Amino acid sequence: MNRRTPVTNPVGIWGSAAAAATVAAAASVATLASLVLLALVAAPATAQVAPEGRERFSHAEWTAVLERFVDEKGRVDYEALARDRAGLDAWLARLARQGPKSNPSLFPTRDDRLAYYVNAYNALVFQGVLSRGPEKESVWNGGLVSGYSFFVSMKVRLDGETWSLKALEDDLIRKEFADPRIHAALNCASIGCPRLPREAFVPERLDAQLDAAMREFVEEDRNVAADPGRRTVTLSKIFDWFEKDFLSFERARGNADPEIVDYVNRYRVTKPKLDRSFRVRYFDYDKRINGR
Repeated sequence: MNRRTPVTNPVGIWGSAAAAATVAAAASVATLASLVLLALVAAPATAQVAPEGRERFSHAEWTAVLERFVDEKGRVDYEALARDRAGLDAWLARLARQGPKSNPSLFPTRDDRLAYYVNAYNALVFQGVLSRGPEKESVWNGGLVSGYSFFVSMKVRLDGETWSLKALEDDLIRKEFADPRIHAALNCASIGCPRLPREAFVPERLDAQLDAAMREFVEEDRNVAADPGRRTVTLSKIFDWFEKDFLSFERARGNADPEIVDYVNRYRVTKPKLDRSFRVRYFDYDKRINGR
């Protein structure tokens, strides 16, 4: 009986080799992808990558604090925060050493810088409340001048420098950015202040966030109330204290003879516009702590 010697199929040999090469290449790609993913997971939380590929300062830590200790009405559980302040302290430590002056590459735009300073101010107010004692009824008590010890004499660290809260607001935020909407975003730990949001201000949405904050502020009856019968409108004391900011904004946009209600009307969307001929009054400022 003849035995037939099997003939090896050359196509099969090369096909097997190609398959093996394909498997090896796929394994290499998978390994590379795993390494990239590992690097991303291990990246520090101090910065985030912007869509254009540049690093930006991350505000996620501050959002985590706000979500945990601030309710929907903007009231802060300062006593709970005092018992568990690790998250706040970590955020404050970052603010003390990082900022637009010491790390300018992390703050490439005006909105990056403004978001940083607004969030920093609000966080430093938290720090001040805890330093004085969360059981205190108001941050405005103490000193010969109301609020002096809290807003002027108390010093805070920010971006490698020492500030008072008043200097941070007046000499830096108001002076550098000239945006009256910040008065609906900065919170001074008082009920008379704008509602504190449960998220950080972030550069990529800052304009919309500031618009929303001012709209909410001027549409609350506790801040703006018209009485057509008496032809009066009563406004938050904030519009009296910072009238110059609001009127300067109006003049810069072509309003040669602005009234404070002109600025308010810009953000009155669901409520009726205010009559310019009405006499303007101001509410007493509610200085009670915004705790719960």
